[in-house]
Amino acid sequence: MTGSHLCFVLAFHAYAFGAMAYLALLAGRRPGLVTAARLLTAFGWVVHGIGLWLLLRGQHWHPHGPTQALSILAFLLVALFLGVELRTRAPVLGAFLAPAAVAVWVPALWTLPPGQPASKPWTPMLLAHVGIALTGLAVFAVATGIAVAFLLLERQMKGKHFGVLFERITSLELLDGLNRRLVVWGFIALTLTLITGLWVAARSASGNTFQSVEITTAVAWLVFAGLLQARLFAGWRGRRVAWLTMAGFGLLVLSFVGTYGRGGGP
Repeated sequence: MTGSHLCFVLAFHAYAFGAMAYLALLAGRRPGLVTAARLLTAFGWVVHGIGLWLLLRGQHWHPHGPTQALSILAFLLVALFLGVELRTRAPVLGAFLAPAAVAVWVPALWTLPPGQPASKPWTPMLLAHVGIALTGLAVFAVATGIAVAFLLLERQMKGKHFGVLFERITSLELLDGLNRRLVVWGFIALTLTLITGLWVAARSASGNTFQSVEITTAVAWLVFAGLLQARLFAGWRGRRVAWLTMAGFGLLVLSFVGTYGRGGGP
């Protein structure tokens, strides 16, 4: 077992136990549970980062294949959700976001081992394109988790069934504001992803074809552009925004699967 693989195994177990601690918050807040969830997740993130550093250093910082893409995505997702959770002081959000990081890791552990040679030469622009794309996907994943929490909390409040979400997050405005900021940053990353992707495609053998992956990403861009326009000019908030966020993220997941599901990489 290599050093990077050992780090990944430790990180996965730390994430899994951290996710269980966050989920336990839905049953009731107990002393030390929040601290344990944060420490386990933070420890996993640090070890995960060490593993990625060991792995990518030997590959000249070029990620290869779906396994490594999923690993980087999980790393970015955990970093973002920890930042959001600590900033808002709403640890119950971890019950929606921490399991997502674990879910990303599961298929990565079942795929081929990392370290395979790249199918084509990497350029600085291609490296930037992949990094921006994965960052944007992680941002939208967190925004989607926030959207799910918003819909559940709204349902509790409308039905006057004030459960643990209402006790931990008493303001729909908080979740709506988080969603807005995350979608703005994700939209910026998505725009840069499209620009750099077109740049790379124009200089590759496939530059003359417009594939389904690009079409799906462009449609997702239109969804989020429409969402931001609706927020700004039509005053959309709440439920409609949450559903559109989830729809746009679903399109981005399809684009990710299309990119790495055939051929193993960009």
